[in-house]
This record gives sequence, C-alpha cells and structure tokens, in this order.
Amino acid sequence: MERRGDLLELKWSDTEERLQGSLHPAIPREGEPFTLSLHVGNFQGAEFDGPLTITFQQPGSPALVTRTLTREGVNWHTELTPDAPGLWDLEVRYRNTHLKVLTARIPVSDQPLPRGIGWALIITAAGTALILGVRGVVRRIRASSTGPGEVSAPPAAVASSAAPAQDARPAAADTAPPASEPTPVPDSDMSTAPPADPSSGQ
Repeated sequence: MERRGDLLELKWSDTEERLQGSLHPAIPREGEPFTLSLHVGNFQGAEFDGPLTITFQQPGSPALVTRTLTREGVNWHTELTPDAPGLWDLEVRYRNTHLKVLTARIPVSDQPLPRGIGWALIITAAGTALILGVRGVVRRIRASSTGPGEVSAPPAAVASSAAPAQDARPAAADTAPPASEPTPVPDSDMSTAPPADPSSGQ
C-alpha cells in the first residue's frame, strides 16, 4: 500500500497476474463511505473478466461484509462504510489460473468532532490556561512584596503591640507638673471688715 495525495494505492503481483487498486479517501472515517476500485491484469493469456469477491471486517469481530463484484469497464468498484475506528482487513479473492487470496490492513480514523464542539473545547482550554497564568502572577507579586525572610504579623499581634503605646501616653501626662497652681493667701491679708449695709447707699 502507498499513499498518493487523497488516494491509497494497492499493488500486488506474481508471475501470472498483477492486482492494482485504490481507496478514496486515503484514510477512511468511521461512519463515512469510501470507494474501492480494483483492476486485475494478466501477463499472459486472456484478460481476466471476473468476478471478484471481497470481505471487509475488523480482526476478531463477528461482523463481516462480503460482496461479489462484477466488472464495470476495466475495473471493479464498490463502496464500503466502516462502523468503528481501528484497523480493518480487506480481503480480495478471485480465480483465474488458480485461486488467489490477497489481504490488506486498512486504518479507519475516528469521526471528527462537530465544528461547534471543537471551538468550545479550544475556548475552554484557553480560558483555563489564562486563569492559571493570572493566579501564578498574583502569587509572585505577593511573594515579592513581602520580601525574602519577612513575615507579615497577624492582625492580633499588631493590635497587642499597639496597645502599650496607647497606654503609655496618659502615664507621661500624669508625671508632668501642672501648668499653674493657685497661690495660697495668708490669713493676715484676709479682710475682716463686716459687709456693707445695703441701706446706707454705699
């Protein structure tokens, strides 16, 4: 077998005949038909006129497609549709001078995803990668802001360390001397005169 563009060429020969064929497309897909074309040529004697018998199945599978082909022009044509991906055996049988049995192993690919589902998977993967990248950048920024060897104190520790500073300010105010104190007046300077009589007009 040899691939040429979108065709898979099949070639076989012995001293009496040669078989040539092609599959289109070169790699069949699950659930999609492909075209098989065959031609048998003689090196001697009369031209082979058929028929050809083909079987198509997966190795070990009980499902088997068998067809007897008649000649159409110079070739034999048929369409086959594999129902599962994997390797399939294509067997060709014909009798000219004696029975010939030829087998080819055909790879069948998976059914492609619908275009909408394919784009959805691509967008989801891109969004996930973007989110992971942003998280990594944020972690690096946080790590660089704290610096190596620096550990930020928890809020409880900050509150407890600030409390003594607030308590120290009133203590400093208590030790300071008062701004002014009233001067005691001696007893001798105090007036002992009786209060004026309001009726005298003075």
